[in-house]
Amino acid sequence: MKHSKLVALTLAFFAFVSFQVFADDLFDLDGGAAGPEDPAAAEAPAEDGEAPAAEAPQNADAPKTAQLDVNASAADSEAEKELRDLNVEKKKQIKVVQKKEFTKDNRFELGIDIGFACGDWEDLLAVGIRAAYHFNEYIALQARFLYGAVSWENETLKQAKEADAYVAKSNLMLTAGASAVFTPFYGKLSVFGDIIPKYDLNASVGVYYYRTIAGGSDGVKEINNNDVAFQVGFAPRIFLGKNASLSLNFDWFIMKDKRPKQEGGNTAYLKTDFLFTINASMFLPFAK
Repeated sequence: MKHSKLVALTLAFFAFVSFQVFADDLFDLDGGAAGPEDPAAAEAPAEDGEAPAAEAPQNADAPKTAQLDVNASAADSEAEKELRDLNVEKKKQIKVVQKKEFTKDNRFELGIDIGFACGDWEDLLAVGIRAAYHFNEYIALQARFLYGAVSWENETLKQAKEADAYVAKSNLMLTAGASAVFTPFYGKLSVFGDIIPKYDLNASVGVYYYRTIAGGSDGVKEINNNDVAFQVGFAPRIFLGKNASLSLNFDWFIMKDKRPKQEGGNTAYLKTDFLFTINASMFLPFAK
């Protein structure tokens, strides 16, 4: 009985060992060859006195790949460091998709204006000059002088004269003043895919001395008015290179004005003049 138990235990032991060996062979994907990670297999001598098998060489691509990853990581680190180390002057130029090729920071602007004013009864050709100093890319202080050179009757005044109606009119003679200019927008345009002009959009508010000449349509004596006018404006600008620009200016002037009555004396009006001008200007000092 004891012998039968011993035989059964022996058979069970060998069955277990045989299963382990079979399982190792079954799941050995390298065809049964001992891997380099098995130190016993690597150090075991081969049969018939042969030298032990040499350790399998590592994948040649592995160190290259690792080196590329290290280089890419270093490049990313340098790029991030450069962005962090940008100084204030460089940051001022990175405001759009690309760096600004035109800067107004701490530069003077000198220009000439020509345009017209749309009056109630007469239209006016105006010419003038302007000077501005740009504290930075967004804020400037501007001074302007405009003179009403030529006036002509519009269609409304012609119809009033035909009807023998009395008209009290007031036309711009000259204006001069200062305004603060704000430029929050800057960009580029694509014209037919070949021309890429740079532009900005600005708004202005200011106070002006405003002089008008008022009179009546039936020969009433003309009077000169000297008033203070409040100005608001809007102007899109196109840059011509780095030292010049061309802009379209839309300005509204609001002031209290006097006009003569037909029966004598004067009456006060709230006068609003719309002035459209084209401005060509240059910037100093010149940029290279």
